[in-house]
Amino acid sequence: EKILIRRHLVWTFVVRDLRGRYVGSLMGLFWSVIHPFVLLLSYNFVFSIVLQMKLRSGPTDNFALFLFCGLLPWLYFQDTVMRSCTSVVDQRNLVQRTLFPSEILPITMALSNLVTHLLGTAILLLVLVYLGLLGSASMLFPFTLLPLILFALGIGWLAAALQVFLRDTVQILTVLLTLWFWFTPVFYQMDMVPESLRVVMRLNPLTHVVEINRSLFLENRVPDLESWVILAGSSALTILLGGVVFRKTKREFVDVL
Repeated sequence: EKILIRRHLVWTFVVRDLRGRYVGSLMGLFWSVIHPFVLLLSYNFVFSIVLQMKLRSGPTDNFALFLFCGLLPWLYFQDTVMRSCTSVVDQRNLVQRTLFPSEILPITMALSNLVTHLLGTAILLLVLVYLGLLGSASMLFPFTLLPLILFALGIGWLAAALQVFLRDTVQILTVLLTLWFWFTPVFYQMDMVPESLRVVMRLNPLTHVVEINRSLFLENRVPDLESWVILAGSSALTILLGGVVFRKTKREFVDVL
């Protein structure tokens, strides 16, 4: 019964969050698609046209598609973590109620952002179909999406718990995510990175998300098992750590808030 109640709560909060973000807006949910497209066009203009950055290898020399495959998962991760970080503090009136399950707040952020992420991915797939680049390997996309969701939620739980006790967490997180962004191969290929740094960058789960997406969508190729194992393992550890920390600290939320 508790599981059913929590599922209903999560669904209610996801719907409320989506409506709240676009209330009074003529275009509604489509703004969530326009935002990444504006970023895509801006970055593509700077890196592809102004700096004339070229891809070294691959089935396509379309830098915009290359960029979009990396930008979509990063935006999902970034938005989920940042919004999760302040979710408990922002909903302090609900959290202060003894029976309210505060752990569903970051879950709500993860699922709400998932809707917009899937919209962006659907547009990417349509473009790939139009260009004749989409292959059967893209059917493995859910096996990359699930670890991404779990990893973002695990970090989100950690950030949300820390934000309750240390209000500078959101500012620290903004700086860390900026550094994290540039150490994720969104704009460049891994073979452009010095060999000495590749080992470190492959410890970054988002590196594997981006590379796997490009393999599936642009190369119609199933990546090596090592990438899947690192991604799945890091996501499992992160969601476990985030869940444990959140559950241990949530008892103190009411006193601190």
